[in-house]
Amino acid sequence: MKKKTLFALLLAAVMLLSGCSLVLKDSAVDAKQTIIDVNGEQVDKQTFLNAYNYTLTMQQYYAQMLQQFGGDGTVDEASILQSTLDNYISSLVLSQKAKELGFDQFTDAELAELQAQAQEEYDTQLESIRTTYFADSELEGDALTAEVTAYAKANGYTLDYQLDTAKSNKISERLKASVTDTVTITDDDLQAALDKEVASEKETFASTPAAYGTRVNAGTTVYYTPAGYRTIRVISVDKPTEEGASSDKAKQQIDALYLRLTAGEAFETLTEDVKTYAICADSTMPEADVVAAAMQLTDALSYTEVLETEKAFYLAQLVEELPEHTATLEEARATLYDTTLTDAQDTAYNETVQGWINAADVKTYTERLSD
Repeated sequence: MKKKTLFALLLAAVMLLSGCSLVLKDSAVDAKQTIIDVNGEQVDKQTFLNAYNYTLTMQQYYAQMLQQFGGDGTVDEASILQSTLDNYISSLVLSQKAKELGFDQFTDAELAELQAQAQEEYDTQLESIRTTYFADSELEGDALTAEVTAYAKANGYTLDYQLDTAKSNKISERLKASVTDTVTITDDDLQAALDKEVASEKETFASTPAAYGTRVNAGTTVYYTPAGYRTIRVISVDKPTEEGASSDKAKQQIDALYLRLTAGEAFETLTEDVKTYAICADSTMPEADVVAAAMQLTDALSYTEVLETEKAFYLAQLVEELPEHTATLEEARATLYDTTLTDAQDTAYNETVQGWINAADVKTYTERLSD
């Protein structure tokens, strides 16, 4: 006992002489340290680290996947830390603003509607879990339902969670609508948006002429048509993909269509599977050889002979030449209005939210994360 007492006294003396202190950290207390304080509402260390570590883990996973394809697998931990801080601050500010405006209150009818939505989403998730993880289960009826429900609960999928999510989404909708419902756009706004789109497309199509056709063929709205384009109709009959299989049947089908075409039947009525393409000399859709042949056609509604490629047999018809054209405001209005309004609403909302954040009393204590 005397030896233990003497050792304790010597240790205390060493600590005193060296200016050091021995502190035993309480992990529970440490986890409750405040990392973010927004107008008095706080986020503790453990809660913050849970969110940060989850985001970091996901980013590291994506980085590893990217590395496998030769990409940059760098993970910027400082950036993830900052984004986690920003997201928490924004979330708290918006939650407080919603409460201030009464957007977190629901009538009985509204609550019943949200509960129905939550139940529907919950049932859908349970069914997805059942078919994904319990497809081979020997359980049936109530026993299977109990297992699926237990699995869902263990992974955070509960009816209460779905209801909270539905409420949160509705509150967010109300908050955003309070800012954006009064936002309007003018013809000047639309013209500015159109000019921006046209300038971008001209730059893209100048460097990659085939890009116009790619967009149009995919159904994407385009506001500028470069010179050198034409539209064609195409019929194709695929060759069999089995090794060694004969293409005779496919050739007979396309030949029969060609005979009907030469007999005077309209190209577009030969079959239901007639596709239309916008092409230029650089296009590769539907196939480069078909494009090359179609570019040689000189008269509208003239057509090629049967074309054979490695994959299929084709017939192509020239529909019309496309002159260089920039869409007018009236031509673009129908497709441009919604996106321009949405952009204006998003800008107004983001600026308003940033104003709320700037006005909030925000304190952060990131130094405590390294304790």
